[in-house]
Amino acid sequence: MIEHATFDEIVIASHNLGKTREISALITPYCHKIRSAHALGLDEIEETGTSFCQNAQLKALNIAKQSGQVAIADDSGLCIDALNGLPGLYTARWAKQAGGFDGAIDHVLTRMALTQKRQAKMVCALSLAYPNGDICSFVGELQGTISWRASGRNRIGFEPIFIPDGHNSTLASLPPDKRNALHPRASAFKLLKEHMFCKPAITLNQPHWEEVRHATV
Repeated sequence: MIEHATFDEIVIASHNLGKTREISALITPYCHKIRSAHALGLDEIEETGTSFCQNAQLKALNIAKQSGQVAIADDSGLCIDALNGLPGLYTARWAKQAGGFDGAIDHVLTRMALTQKRQAKMVCALSLAYPNGDICSFVGELQGTISWRASGRNRIGFEPIFIPDGHNSTLASLPPDKRNALHPRASAFKLLKEHMFCKPAITLNQPHWEEVRHATV
């Protein structure tokens, strides 16, 4: 059996503990040591990109250069057709301005109360960066619709109002294993895994570059 390639260490470029846990669970089989920017006390960078991918790259490169280690970052959000793609890159900002995602969800449902156009997508970009500036990026998307009311116990982000295509309940209402499998972060990580980790057993301590790759569910 061919063993997976592994990294000596990866730093997760996030101060969000929930996001750190989810990314850590994905990369654990492929890395000897995992630390986070939060645990290391590293500074965050302003997200000035014009796409999820650019923001993920900014965050990953920032932490890779500060830590001197390979770093992984994600940037994700909800894009709603009826709101011209909003909140999109401003997903976290909407939540902050509304006092949290519960308030942001109420805001979205209020703005969409009179429209039948409810198509939306969740997007997640993952970037893996090296201290020398080399980087590879992968993007996952999950198509769906916005529900008429919030539901579900797994109240993460806008998941209580996002119904994945092919399902009748919100992402927040699905069992954790099904939710995790559908999440666009899983789609992006599948691409990353195929191009970075699924190789004969070596230690990946040399820079590696890949073009941005996309996966849509």
